Amino acid sequence: MKPAIILRLGVLIIAVALIASAVAALWPGAEQRRLTAYFTSAVGLYPGADVRILGIQVGRVTSVTPVGRSVKVELAYDARQKVPANAQAVIVNQSLVADRYIQLTPVYRGGPVLADQATLALTRTAVPVEVDQVAGSLNDVGKALGPDGANANGSLSRLLQVGATTLDGQGTDIRQTISDTSRMLSTLSEDRGDVAATIENLRQITGAMAANDQQIKQFTQNLSSVSTQLSGEREELSAALRALGPTLRNVTRFVKGNRTQLAANVRQLAQITSVLVKEKGALAEFLTTAPTGLSNLAKAYDPISGTLGTRADLRQFHDIAQWICSLAFSLGTPAKQCESLLGPLNPAGKALTSLSLDLSWITAITTHYDPIPPPPDAYGPDDRRGQTGQTGQGGEGTRTGQGAQGRQAAGPSGQGDGAGRPDQRSTSPQGLSALLGGTP
Repeated sequence: MKPAIILRLGVLIIAVALIASAVAALWPGAEQRRLTAYFTSAVGLYPGADVRILGIQVGRVTSVTPVGRSVKVELAYDARQKVPANAQAVIVNQSLVADRYIQLTPVYRGGPVLADQATLALTRTAVPVEVDQVAGSLNDVGKALGPDGANANGSLSRLLQVGATTLDGQGTDIRQTISDTSRMLSTLSEDRGDVAATIENLRQITGAMAANDQQIKQFTQNLSSVSTQLSGEREELSAALRALGPTLRNVTRFVKGNRTQLAANVRQLAQITSVLVKEKGALAEFLTTAPTGLSNLAKAYDPISGTLGTRADLRQFHDIAQWICSLAFSLGTPAKQCESLLGPLNPAGKALTSLSLDLSWITAITTHYDPIPPPPDAYGPDDRRGQTGQTGQGGEGTRTGQGAQGRQAAGPSGQGDGAGRPDQRSTSPQGLSALLGGTP
């Protein structure tokens, strides 16, 4: 090949190489994101060091600059790689002599991502422990345990000798203890949520007890007083418990022997109480009106004749048509049709409502009584009311004289006889005996 052709090929190859280099340098690369992180130190970290996620390179360190007592490290990583918003930056040393790189952790599992141009403070970065720090710490420990420290009088040596003697032959027990401790810690780890909740509940309980310190002190003082009193009366309590024991045994035997009947009674009592609850309104009304009704009944009762004084109430005839139709309506008669037919009867019904009819005189006419006074000792040996009942009211002959004939002359209200004498029925001892159902 001619030298001129070789020269031309060499120039062409050099030109193509230069053009390829320029294109590679100027061609826009993949989109990247910037991140700034502050570290307490950056030993062995230089610009161009790797930025990795899970050990895979995703970017490079662009600058390392000391700033005060910290080191400012700027880096760039591929925007396609998602980094969680709570990520941390950690300097990792691969070996004692190799360069170090920055690891972004934890791996992204969902949620918001770290924004572009974000900054990580010292609280979100970590650096490895240096070898000279480890060596210095070991040296300090050796000096503290050496002849110039804890072992100055041979204390450490004696401790090790006693420990060796004590632990000699206990390897199996120590291994079992470690295994049991491991299982215990595993159990606690599985139930760590419950343990944390228990600790939180204990914190709240202690807080509440601290807030109620005075009440707790007063409670303990009162409890102490009660305990002292019970201690002083222990003989009485012991006797009461001894007496209570047989009673409880009898109750137990009774309950066991009558279990079926008790269960049936309880079920029936439940039904009764259910009815009472449903009818509590009516029961309340009865309890409100019953005392007045019983009082009126006692006043209406005639103890001599053994009858009740009655008075007819004709107010229901005020609208006689409606009263009759209400009865007819229960038999299927239309209410409007009935009222239209019986409406002319209402004036007669209104006239009846103005009447006040006392029928007690009929009872007095048709009642025959022959009262017998109670014996003198009816109310006890020292009570004179029996004699007063015989003599103070005119004796038996007087009462007989005021018999049926005198009762016939009584007025409509029953308050006196024809001669204007007051009615003595309510003061008769025989009346109380008849009311109580006894024999005079």
